[in-house]
Amino acid sequence: MEPLEERETQVAAWLKKIFGDHPIPQYEVNPRTTEILHHLSERNRVRDRDVYLVVEDLKQKASEYESEGATFSQRHGCFSVSSVPSSTVGETGKIKATDYTFEEKIGILFRLNAESISCSSEN
Repeated sequence: MEPLEERETQVAAWLKKIFGDHPIPQYEVNPRTTEILHHLSERNRVRDRDVYLVVEDLKQKASEYESEGATFSQRHGCFSVSSVPSSTVGETGKIKATDYTFEEKIGILFRLNAESISCSSEN
């Protein structure tokens, strides 16, 4: 188990990170509050790591979906870049994935999916 002083230092650093430029509310520094806040900081660290992993996984999936969409459009020839917002298409004519939020990427994928459905019904 870590010494109390080390935990107090970790808690103070965590609170500073959480509150940023805002003042940290006053609290009674004693072994019980230090233990409670240290436990919260550890759970927060684990949660942040888990959220980071989920976000990275979603980014990877979005990239894979975009790649599959490009492959599908090349094979079936029914995707038109005009259905994607012009700001999405870079100078090279390829879709830029890094400039958009996950929600925007999902919206684009839904439009691509709707277009592929209409293309498959035409064939």
